[in-house]
Amino acid sequence: MSETLITLAGIGNRSVGDDGIALYLLETIQDQLPDEIDVQLWEDQDALSIAAELMEIQTPVVIVDCADMGLNSGEYRWFEASECYLAQQVNSLSTHGFGFADALALAQTLGFMQSVFFFAIQPEQLNFNEHISATLQNRQMSMNHSLLQHLQQLMHQLMSQTVGGKINV
Repeated sequence: MSETLITLAGIGNRSVGDDGIALYLLETIQDQLPDEIDVQLWEDQDALSIAAELMEIQTPVVIVDCADMGLNSGEYRWFEASECYLAQQVNSLSTHGFGFADALALAQTLGFMQSVFFFAIQPEQLNFNEHISATLQNRQMSMNHSLLQHLQQLMHQLMSQTVGGKINV
């Protein structure tokens, strides 16, 4: 049995159009992932539940989620939490009750110290329907390939940092 090196979590709501893309992506690539990656589907999770999930994790975390980054629909980015500013919710609607930034801030306040990486996807539409936009559907293979590449690079980086069976991150 392999030891988990990475927790890969998809966040979303399939009933809100493109917000479900992370769940679909992880389901699509799950069989292609090594055993050292633990896949979590955080579907329809509120911020408190996500914070509680984060508190249980002892590995670096990769979050796959929709994010309004001001990009063209269907564009995606990989980045580490330390490389960005995560805006907490102020008078806005989030399908998670509060946004992921709120959940991460709460978990960090409570002692969560793992590295966090993001694979963020710019949505085209976030309305109540159960269909991913054509733009995101057309880019899904490219997203799958890119996410798998980034995960492979992160695994290699983490394994090269392993000293005496413990990961130093």
